[in-house]
Amino acid sequence: MGVTVQVRDLDPAVNERLKGAAAAKGLSYSEYLRRELTRLAEKLRIEERWSEVKGSHNVTTRLLTANTDRRRPLLDITTEEVVQGIREDRDSR
Repeated sequence: MGVTVQVRDLDPAVNERLKGAAAAKGLSYSEYLRRELTRLAEKLRIEERWSEVKGSHNVTTRLLTANTDRRRPLLDITTEEVVQGIREDRDSR
């Protein structure tokens, strides 16, 4: 069962723009908001994961560049590992 969300003090102009966007897509206002909130949550999940990857990369970069003069640090991950991670994430949904 879903969760009910109530938004207070929404600017009337914002409300009208959202209703217009829903109508333009042929969706009910509720369905449009549900899809947009789901999209937003997915974007946040991706941003959180990206922060984790960047943090891990920064640690790896420091380790790789600690005793070297290389201008561009090597990543300790292969293209195949990246592709496999993406596939596993998609399959888990």
